[in-house]
Amino acid sequence: LFRRDAGALQAYLVDAETAELYPGYVPPTMRFHDLQIMEENVDGDLADLGAANLLMDGIVLDDTSASIRIRYQNLWEEITRQVIIHPDEKYRIQERIQVLNSLGFSIGEVLLESGEEGDKLRLQVVVTDRNFHQDQLLGFTGIEAEEMQARQMMNEIHELKATLSQSHNRSTPLSLAAFKWLEEIYLPTLESLHSLIDQYSDPAELYCQVLEHKWYLSERAHHDVGHQVAVKGYLRTIAQ
Repeated sequence: LFRRDAGALQAYLVDAETAELYPGYVPPTMRFHDLQIMEENVDGDLADLGAANLLMDGIVLDDTSASIRIRYQNLWEEITRQVIIHPDEKYRIQERIQVLNSLGFSIGEVLLESGEEGDKLRLQVVVTDRNFHQDQLLGFTGIEAEEMQARQMMNEIHELKATLSQSHNRSTPLSLAAFKWLEEIYLPTLESLHSLIDQYSDPAELYCQVLEHKWYLSERAHHDVGHQVAVKGYLRTIAQ
């Protein structure tokens, strides 16, 4: 059963003939076994449809079930892949988030766990409706933005929340992270862009363009360059 939860979709198991519960993720061997059963069932169902001449044109019996299994495995590995982030590589958090966004997922939470090799990055992904980030950003900050703009800004707020939680060694409310982001990052950045802002410009879009430029500069420098450096670089770029 899928139910809406403040713009996100939550899945609930409501009925099962048999079930086993595992803490955390299902063991890889069990997941592999379940995928084998899925593949056999799909093959059998497609064979039945083919025998009854009910199969749609273009369906290849030998490839369909294997294709589903491979696509599922690739998606699962990407979602659960762990990334080590060094202190000067915070830009890689947004890089990782962008990959998951491109697969159709929104970010429910960003977690950083300290380790000897660096910070272990964990992302909780959710499936949301088309106005989820827009409504979230408006509720937390009062900023009216388009959905893609709001997604970029909410991703940054989630990143700030993870950084604050790690530095304070306790969970930071998303509302507090949003307030600090608004007062200490968003508004100062727009102030630095005041020469570009007029009655026809979109402040949210300008800010998102700076974020893109920040990510580009950080990737090239192999460390997070910060917003002010990004603003200066952005202003130089558009002045050329």
